[in-house]
Amino acid sequence: MAKVADGRTISSSISREVASIMDVVTFRMSRLVAVQNRAGQHWTDRKFGLSLNEWWLLAVTHAHQFVRAGDIADMLAMDKSQLSRLIKSLVAKELIKRSSDPEDARATMIHVTGKGHMVHDRLLKEAVRRSEKELAPLSDEELRQLNDLLERLTEHNVGLLHKNC
Repeated sequence: MAKVADGRTISSSISREVASIMDVVTFRMSRLVAVQNRAGQHWTDRKFGLSLNEWWLLAVTHAHQFVRAGDIADMLAMDKSQLSRLIKSLVAKELIKRSSDPEDARATMIHVTGKGHMVHDRLLKEAVRRSEKELAPLSDEELRQLNDLLERLTEHNVGLLHKNC
């Protein structure tokens, strides 16, 4: 038996069901993400001239309006040097702007430009269409359950990441 963050006890039956790495749930999730990322990278580059990470940065910035670069690094689980390169790239493409944080001059704030909003909106529509195709095997209820499970797992694992860093 093992305890999880919210105090529940889970059985170790998970380990009894694993014959190879192909049976480990986190490996299977990582494999799905890798497949999705590869397909997404080709798609965003071909259709919009952006890397997948540039799209994610644009989308997260759009969702949060004015946001600190450090906060985005945390949201995307990305190191600050990688994020800095992405910010420079999107600034050069005139999709985002950066400025100093009025509360902390050492921090960088970023926000989406008018051109960035237009690119974001076109990309998001396409991303939703692609997502619908990719998730087609799931019923509405299964999709709701998957979203709930992913949210719980993400929150739990972000906590583990911060605890172990």
